[in-house]
Amino acid sequence: MSLLEVQGLSVGVAGSPHLLLRDVNFDVKAGEVLGIVGESGSGKTMAALAVIGLLPNGIELRGGSIKLENLELADADRASERVTADISMIFQQPRSALNPTMRAGRQVARVLETNQDLGKKDAKAHSIEMLRRVGISGADRVARAYPHQLSGGMCQRVMIAMAMACRPRLLIADEPTTALDVTIQAQIFDLIRSLVAEIGCGVLFITHDLAAVAEMCGRVVVMYGGQIMETAGITDLLDDPEHPYTRYLLEATDKEVDHRVIDVGVNFALKGCRFSHRCPHAYHACNEFPPLFAIGDGHASACFLNKEGRVVTS
Repeated sequence: MSLLEVQGLSVGVAGSPHLLLRDVNFDVKAGEVLGIVGESGSGKTMAALAVIGLLPNGIELRGGSIKLENLELADADRASERVTADISMIFQQPRSALNPTMRAGRQVARVLETNQDLGKKDAKAHSIEMLRRVGISGADRVARAYPHQLSGGMCQRVMIAMAMACRPRLLIADEPTTALDVTIQAQIFDLIRSLVAEIGCGVLFITHDLAAVAEMCGRVVVMYGGQIMETAGITDLLDDPEHPYTRYLLEATDKEVDHRVIDVGVNFALKGCRFSHRCPHAYHACNEFPPLFAIGDGHASACFLNKEGRVVTS
């Protein structure tokens, strides 16, 4: 059984008939790092916020199931049963996620007091050690600072220390190394891997960085326009991508992208595939919503070309 199971997740703006997320399905196993990749606005963060129950005001859950170890989190009547320490999230914008009135070390210490049953003295000592573990030199000094006195990268590391201090069952890492240099990024990747090995947690790793996905993830979900385009093991995805959008995304990392792919925003009003208005391979079938068609073991693509056995070429 999977640690996290998301089935048919749909999210929309209150009062609007259009969906921001449409029929999103994925699962995370204990001890696994699952990557969710896609360009900005693809719905990666929205899916994570739905899982943790922090959808923004005006955004509502329209349907679907979100189960953490078989506990239904999408059921409002049972939402209070969620154990705080079960899910931790590293947010994209750490400065705004931290409490501006509380010193950095105290924020980490409070997590330890709440979730590890430590007294204030022990929690303070452990908080400084957690700050050291995420690559902060002068951890004693940083622990005494307020968020506004720290750089964006330093705030990111404080947020990572807080998330990892919970020793969660599920860690959601939303662009966890965006503001960090490559040396610190490598340290954070090692820390996440060590946490997985130590407590067997699952990780939902959200990024637009395909190099990070290749280093961290065993399986990958590709999203665009609030829909899943493709799911595959990392090797299959990199070596044999099947969806036109996945190919476009991979090509963008190392060469000039296909000039036929029109550079326009997402059209959430589209009834069918939301990549169809940009896709050079689109045809009449793309006016309908494409389910995920199985291609091989653990590999599926939401493209009618794959259903018909047509080869997607650049």
